[in-house]
Amino acid sequence: MAADKKGSHIKGTKKQLPDGWITGAFRYAIFPTDEQKQRLEMAFGCERKIYNEYVAGLVEHLTSIEFSGGFLTYKVPNYTTITNRFDFLDKSNDAFVYNDAKIRFQAAIKKYNETYGKRPLHYKKSVQKKMKAGYVPSLRDVKGLPKFHSKKQGGFSYTTNQTNGNIRIESRDGATFLRIPKFPEGIPVRLHRELPADGLIKKATIKREGDRYIVAISVDYPFEKLQLVEKVATSKITALDYSQSDLYMDSEGQKAEYPRFHELIGKRQRRLNKSLARMKERAMKDENGQPVYSKNYRQTVVHYQKTMAKAANQRNDFLHKRSHQITNDYDAIVVEDLDLSNLAQCLKLGKKLHDNGFGMFRNMLKYKAERKGKHYIVADRFFPSSKLCSACGTKKENLRLSERTYTCAHCQAVIDRDHNAALNLKNYGIRKLSNLGFLAAPVSS
Repeated sequence: MAADKKGSHIKGTKKQLPDGWITGAFRYAIFPTDEQKQRLEMAFGCERKIYNEYVAGLVEHLTSIEFSGGFLTYKVPNYTTITNRFDFLDKSNDAFVYNDAKIRFQAAIKKYNETYGKRPLHYKKSVQKKMKAGYVPSLRDVKGLPKFHSKKQGGFSYTTNQTNGNIRIESRDGATFLRIPKFPEGIPVRLHRELPADGLIKKATIKREGDRYIVAISVDYPFEKLQLVEKVATSKITALDYSQSDLYMDSEGQKAEYPRFHELIGKRQRRLNKSLARMKERAMKDENGQPVYSKNYRQTVVHYQKTMAKAANQRNDFLHKRSHQITNDYDAIVVEDLDLSNLAQCLKLGKKLHDNGFGMFRNMLKYKAERKGKHYIVADRFFPSSKLCSACGTKKENLRLSERTYTCAHCQAVIDRDHNAALNLKNYGIRKLSNLGFLAAPVSS
């Protein structure tokens, strides 16, 4: 539902924010009691169960129609058809727990149709290697299809929506509590920064990261964006060329020097994975042949999740600080429109790409630049930033990826490949701003 300028809801309308309003997420640490932790864990598990049942139904449907590629045309059933089959999926959970699983599943199907709907059936790279040895792939090996959520890898979250003020922050007895459905007593929360006074809480996502519990509150609130800079000096323009090892190199020749947090915990991750695999292999089996996991196994899983969450939080902190610095120092930022999903398919490059999070970094730059009145420019995907000579403009047609130094055969210029590409991107941004009338005239001597 939409809200008017006074913040009142307009019933019967789709969400459309009034002028001068934005939607922001505010993350806080929550500290549930042991009894509340059990209820939250049950909610996470029920959400994961519903989602996995949706995936199982999709696989069964695609098998029956002998799916061979193209758009997915699957009518997603209501979650009540699943909850009625399992007694533990009862009303002790918030109804939005089950509805959230349906929304996520629908989003996964939409993403598949947008990305792979017009392409032939494509299998994962790891599966393609097995197929050469005689492996017969199944629908679970198809790239992009919604996959089952595992208890080990994640899925410890659910989203509940605002209905008649059922999500709110309360203060009593000198403490602050988060009120959400099925938790009327409130969950202690550390409110390290206040929510916007005129904001409207729309929804809350509760998640567990390792052994920590987090709530992300989505709020619509009035925000005065700064006026767009009308005249941009060339010294206030920076361009960022993507770098596998350093995240980016800018047009000044400076590298981001990204610490590669996931690589730092790589050995620990492999050690924990081996430990979990041994425990799973040695675990006792129940009457259905399923392993009965020990307390030590569950503790190791939490340790694994905590390790991965720490690396993710370190990466987000680095990207937020660096994007904040860039949008403060420059009036225009130029980046290249890379197809990151295709780059991630390369087994040699994909791991580093997922580690540095360049896609998230671009999103951060975009919304921060918009709020600060700065220009965010995306170069055309087919702009040959790496092949052009930044000194004379000559294009080098045959440029191998292994050539890390650009040597121009026309003007004999020798420059670092990434620095050369960043300079070309900056020149692209200068031309774009000049055509739009935002480039400041050079100061005459």
